Amino acid sequence: MAKRNYFKTYSSRSSSVPKHWKKRLLVLALVLGGLAMLWSMVMGEMGAVKYARMRSQEHALHDEIGRLKQDNLRLLQEVKSLKYDAAYIERIARDRIGLARPGEIVYYYGDPDSAERIVSPRP
Repeated sequence: MAKRNYFKTYSSRSSSVPKHWKKRLLVLALVLGGLAMLWSMVMGEMGAVKYARMRSQEHALHDEIGRLKQDNLRLLQEVKSLKYDAAYIERIARDRIGLARPGEIVYYYGDPDSAERIVSPRP
């Protein structure tokens, strides 16, 4: 009777998972890892969704900066006109404050709130 090599038979039986299942588990692990990475790239802390939001916010801020620059230029021009342009100062005084030159009569048409601003001419 031949001697049995129990070590070989035991070692081949020790692997409870067949070889084709190991390959399947490896493929499954790689697929799950890839899906996790894809999820992180799309929905993660610095993913594509956040990048799109930040990009639209950047465009909105650039638009606001443009509007503010135009507003700033307009206000600088108005300040310059108020400092040096007598005709502009007179027009503002007539339109906004309701001032009139001596001998002029000012008539207001429209809303009754503006009737309180009627300035009588000075003699």
